[in-house]
Amino acid sequence: MDGLIEIFLFCGVLCYFFNLRPNNMVGVLSTRLQEVYANWEARTEVRNAESTSSRFTLDGLRQAAQNFRRSKIQEREDWRKLRDFSLFKIKESEPLPPRTRQKLSFLQYCCSSCTPASRDSLVDTVREKQQLHPFGLNILLVKPGPTLFSRIFSYVSYVSSFKRYDYPIITETILKDERLKDAITLTAWETVNNEDCSEEKAFAKTKARAKNILLQMESRCSDVLLKIIAWLIYKLLPCFIQSAVVLPSQMELLKKASDTGLPLVLLPLHRSHLDYIMISFLMVTNNIRNPLIAAGDNLKIPFFGWLLRGLGAFFIKRRIDPVAGRKDLLYRAILQTYIMENLRAGHNMEFFVEGGRTRTGKPCMPKSGILSVIVDAYMDGTIEDALLIPIAMNYERLVDGNFVREQLGQPKKMETFSSAIKAMWSTLMGHYGIVKIDFCQPFSLREMVKTFQAQQNRFPLRPPSKRPLKYTMSNSSLYGTDVIVEEHRQLVDSIARHVVYDSSKSTPIMSTNVVAFLLLNRFRDGCTLDKLVETFESIRLELEFNNLDVAFCGENIDIVKHALDILGPGLVMQQRQEITESVDGDQSYKSNVVIAIRPVSILPNVIELSYYSNTMLLYYVMDSVVVTALYAELQSQINDPVAIAEKNITVLQDSLVDRALKLCDILRYEFIFCRPCQELEDIVLETIYKFMHKGIISKEEKAYLEDELWSKRYARNFDDSSDEEYQRERKICDIKYKLSLSPEHSSYMEFLHMMLRPLIDTYTCSAFNLMKLVGRSLCERDLVQEVLNEIKTNLEGGIVNYGESLCVDPIKNSFKLFEKWNVLECHMQENIKIFYLKEDYDKEVITKSVYDTIAAFKWTNTRNVN
Repeated sequence: MDGLIEIFLFCGVLCYFFNLRPNNMVGVLSTRLQEVYANWEARTEVRNAESTSSRFTLDGLRQAAQNFRRSKIQEREDWRKLRDFSLFKIKESEPLPPRTRQKLSFLQYCCSSCTPASRDSLVDTVREKQQLHPFGLNILLVKPGPTLFSRIFSYVSYVSSFKRYDYPIITETILKDERLKDAITLTAWETVNNEDCSEEKAFAKTKARAKNILLQMESRCSDVLLKIIAWLIYKLLPCFIQSAVVLPSQMELLKKASDTGLPLVLLPLHRSHLDYIMISFLMVTNNIRNPLIAAGDNLKIPFFGWLLRGLGAFFIKRRIDPVAGRKDLLYRAILQTYIMENLRAGHNMEFFVEGGRTRTGKPCMPKSGILSVIVDAYMDGTIEDALLIPIAMNYERLVDGNFVREQLGQPKKMETFSSAIKAMWSTLMGHYGIVKIDFCQPFSLREMVKTFQAQQNRFPLRPPSKRPLKYTMSNSSLYGTDVIVEEHRQLVDSIARHVVYDSSKSTPIMSTNVVAFLLLNRFRDGCTLDKLVETFESIRLELEFNNLDVAFCGENIDIVKHALDILGPGLVMQQRQEITESVDGDQSYKSNVVIAIRPVSILPNVIELSYYSNTMLLYYVMDSVVVTALYAELQSQINDPVAIAEKNITVLQDSLVDRALKLCDILRYEFIFCRPCQELEDIVLETIYKFMHKGIISKEEKAYLEDELWSKRYARNFDDSSDEEYQRERKICDIKYKLSLSPEHSSYMEFLHMMLRPLIDTYTCSAFNLMKLVGRSLCERDLVQEVLNEIKTNLEGGIVNYGESLCVDPIKNSFKLFEKWNVLECHMQENIKIFYLKEDYDKEVITKSVYDTIAAFKWTNTRNVN
């Protein structure tokens, strides 16, 4: 009884001192009892049975409670000191970097299928430097040297330290070449037969012409002039360019390629006249031999022609054959011999595989004349091998101005001395932002050629693909079908398209590209600055996630404002607007000032804005193709209220793929959708699977079980039913997709669909004008003007909604398509193209079928399917 009283007294004392609630008292009591029991059990002395020392007294309980309270207070104090010390360490120490994926230095690797050995070469030591400058360095900045002279005259000192190279002129070697002598002989005999002159006079005349052609063509590259121009670039370029950015890891790769001793063949995409100046500047400042550059003879103007020749340019004719139908064998032989002998002499080469500058912002289809000469130089043993280097450059604002006049159908103005001076002055007074240069991984020409030859030898009688998509060579190519075999032509064409595809994937994405793209395709009716920045951030994250070359960094708001400033008020309107809102439904109101942004979507400004937007189109083109094909395939279902109510809009995979490939065939001269070593159907299927991953479409269950499908396939071997019956059965078993009708997915699909709509409108109007050719013919210029007038009429009538559809380049590409489809026929008459319908299509009903084929992709979802 006394023990129980003592226990209750102990509990009461604990509650009194610690203000414990009854439910907490049990925990404290049990803890204390365990401590007392453990202490009692640990004692080694034998207690006297009559001793009362083991019993708790009231004073003992009070003492124990006080000790326990002191220990708790001391424990709290120790924790407080430890916490304060930890906070002090956090404040005083450097913060740890966040564990996020760091940006790698961008490099477009060469194809793993066509050039696997090249993919693993030259990059071992470069990978170590990729993390040092992931966003690149401004090459216009020079660090002062250690001496007083180098500090005062830093640019002069830096330029004078460049490595010196000799650039020998090999005119006499070229004139002694056996192939050129054969061409001179053939041309002289043609002169004898056509002009009825003596043999001696014809040979003398032909030799004099050959020497004159060579003197007008050849480069006179000067090491001294290159250094002077490099110093001028350091002085003048910062006047209108904010920075010129290149990745040091890429330049290191270029140096290693140069050290191999093989000739470098630089293959840049062409946007501006500044392209070849910047590439030569980079080569000289990095102590690499400057290349000889193929330039059009339209640049051979007073002073500037001499200047370009001294920088390495050799001039070639825009039109090699002066008379249609007759090939200038002498000029072709001189050009071929000139390139081959310079490669043999160790010169590097540079030429624009597109031919001229792009007028639309998209890469042009390749023209493979000069590339075919370089391939021949390897095939006949002139060179052991060559390293091909695709290059991509981009500008926040194009230095050359714009191509609006040409896209509206006006003739191109020829370059003159006065126009060059005016252009340079206006350029120096302008503000063009950032220039970014990207070098792709060099690859071996020998390896590429052997890979394609192995494929040709492996499948010599390979039947055409189920859905072929072939490209034709340029009419102005250096060779014609009468000179080389078709296998060689396809080989050169495949290499050229591979280069253009790789370069386009390497093109740096500027902030102006993203902003123009969003304004034309998502916010055409305008938006607030906050909304534009929010969408810009999501696009930026997507681009970075896909490891694309994003050529901007910093806070999104600052990047967007910078892009709007570079584009200027002529392309983008900015207005401050005051918005009044009620506060919590009360009678009081508050005003907010927002910045409203709207693209200038009227002609001709919208054509220039679309130039910057089209760079982004390259990265979404396959998505847009599949969505446009999906809309074309689902026209009847999306307009069906029952299907929408039941949310049961479905499409067969085979039908969707067929539609997508048909659209790719229509746009074959606008985009290169995949590498030559890839199957286009596989790329379409990958895009469909990507939409499945995003939830835009979902795969329905198959109509049959696997056992049933196997039994049907087995039974088909003994079935004599017709092919039509089999195809009908196969369609039933085909993979089927269900379209998501959620507002988010519908909005994203409309965004993708809008990207290609201007091009489809242009092709539709061009196909409509085929009906005007029934029973007559037109020259190219008049036919283009007819289509332009049709587009203008449709714009005014609201049938065409996009001003950028009024563009000459897509119209000319549509003519190439109709020629490929054997709808149009073209023949040259005094160097003028004359178009007329082929006999099978010279009827209005048949030409309308061509129009219907293209117009099927013009359909837009006007019903709210959400």
